[in-house]
Amino acid sequence: MEEIYRLGKHEFATREEWEAAQRDLETIRGIVDHLDIEDPLVAEDIYQLVREGLITFESKLGTVFFCDISDRVAQNFKEELEDSREEWERERREQLELRLREEEEGERQKLKETQQSMMFKILGIACAALAVVCVVFYLHSEFRERSATRKLEEVQHKRGVSQAVGWNAGQSGSGGGTDEVDAQEIIGQEESRTELPEVLPEYAPLHAQYPDLAGWLRVEDTRIDLPVMQAADNEYYLHNNIDGAEDINGTLFLDYRADTIKPSTNLIIYGHNMKSGAMFGGLKSYLDEGYAAGHDRIQFDTIYQKQVYQVIEIGRAHV
Repeated sequence: MEEIYRLGKHEFATREEWEAAQRDLETIRGIVDHLDIEDPLVAEDIYQLVREGLITFESKLGTVFFCDISDRVAQNFKEELEDSREEWERERREQLELRLREEEEGERQKLKETQQSMMFKILGIACAALAVVCVVFYLHSEFRERSATRKLEEVQHKRGVSQAVGWNAGQSGSGGGTDEVDAQEIIGQEESRTELPEVLPEYAPLHAQYPDLAGWLRVEDTRIDLPVMQAADNEYYLHNNIDGAEDINGTLFLDYRADTIKPSTNLIIYGHNMKSGAMFGGLKSYLDEGYAAGHDRIQFDTIYQKQVYQVIEIGRAHV
């Protein structure tokens, strides 16, 4: 009698197919246990990773899982389209109402302007124009700020997905694991390498998308959980975000002279001291002695090696 292999409600004709399904099941469990696939961004990231071949399946069990993820992505996209349509209709109604109110106000203003001098009319028009410009500028700034925040959240989501996938697959890159080092320990690193080291698995997808990615900086109990870029100069990322778009927040970036492959005892990371707390605005917390005493470790990973640094001194200067 021919032996039939089963896994749940699925049947497999050969032991090889059954073993492949077992491996796919472990991969699926690792993803589901560590990621919220109900989150639209997470589902989309998993879908993209499968499409790009960074997550692979060997059996029809994996195919079923991928179809489920695809359905979730499609449903999320459909809901986003519906939300966008409703938002567009709402904005159109508001613009129509605003136009009607402006027209009514314009008629009333005309009646008043007949009793006023030309100087007051010119002054009124100038003030109205200035007010519109201010509102447009404010809304534009708000939109850019929110867009930059959403972009950083997307990058953080992708890093989280990469971490979970890397853990599940049992992958490890050169320098994997977190070491506590100080300036003296860095001196003992290898003086030369003939080849570039392997990029850590959790940063490989981000580095492929953003070639300027140099590492990731994280400071507990602040908003600093951000990518660190490195350009050919120290000007570009002062005014541009991770996508290269102009952004008043800029982006955290490593001094262009720093070497992440053979780091020296002096790695300088730049970032704006934003009043909103964005970028390096959170570092002001270190001016409080209680906070500084409880947060004497800062994690800075290059794309090649994980490191935890001890805070030994805090200074503030006017530049």
